[in-house]
Amino acid sequence: MVIVIIVVFLIIIAYDVQGFIRKKERASAVIIYLVLMGISLVVSVLLASGKRPSSPAQWIETALKMVGVVK
Repeated sequence: MVIVIIVVFLIIIAYDVQGFIRKKERASAVIIYLVLMGISLVVSVLLASGKRPSSPAQWIETALKMVGVVK
């Protein structure tokens, strides 16, 4: 199941990147697109494997602990 999701994402990305190249979009638009697709892929793979991704609140708390704001 996970391999099917990865293949589908790769096909969608290849098709969309061709469109970006033809339209000569700015590099920032392509980078933002790839980051969003990467996040979507990670979440989809986690859900397909039966694991829940952590919540944004946990991400923020972890980031604050790494910076040293929260102990």
